[in-house]
Amino acid sequence: MVKCTSLLPIIDSIQLGLQTDYHGGDEVRMMGKRGMACGLIALTVLLLASAIQAANPANINVTVTVQNLSVSASGPIAFGTVTAGSSTVASDSSHVVNDGNIAETYSISLTNPGGWTAVQAVPGDEEYALSVMFNSDLPLVGDFAYADHALTTSSVASSGTKFAGDQTGLSVAASGIRYLWFKFESPASTVVTAEQTIIITITAAAS
Repeated sequence: MVKCTSLLPIIDSIQLGLQTDYHGGDEVRMMGKRGMACGLIALTVLLLASAIQAANPANINVTVTVQNLSVSASGPIAFGTVTAGSSTVASDSSHVVNDGNIAETYSISLTNPGGWTAVQAVPGDEEYALSVMFNSDLPLVGDFAYADHALTTSSVASSGTKFAGDQTGLSVAASGIRYLWFKFESPASTVVTAEQTIIITITAAAS
């Protein structure tokens, strides 16, 4: 509560410059003016106090998003029937999509089928080489290199050269798509002639 008596010194100082001499009825009018001035100042103070109180309390919005690592890949990739000792690039790619909400780097490995062993060199008997490359278009057989593209049973992370063509599996943005192409080199000779399934595993990591 604002008391007018506490404002009188302020009012008197304001009026001092306007007041020259007063007495009698003039004194009554001066007291009336003083009461009016007191009321106006008190109202102003109350309005200012109300405005300050309207900003209290203050609100802060706090937001948070839980990290989601997720990757999907289309398939299967079918090479059909190949001859022993041959090299073939599949005509279709797997579309690898970052379904998470942060940038991801892909690590890739394979699981051998029964009777065959993956190598990172020209295959011998009962051996094969399966290479992969991130590329925007169908690569040629000669575009693959064992050191950079051949898969093993150990999961290996993509880099600027590992599994790279004109695309990479490194720091793929959320919703980003990469095209993964496959090259198969069949065993020099084999007793296995039934269709074989090689499982490719792509694992996403935050990057």
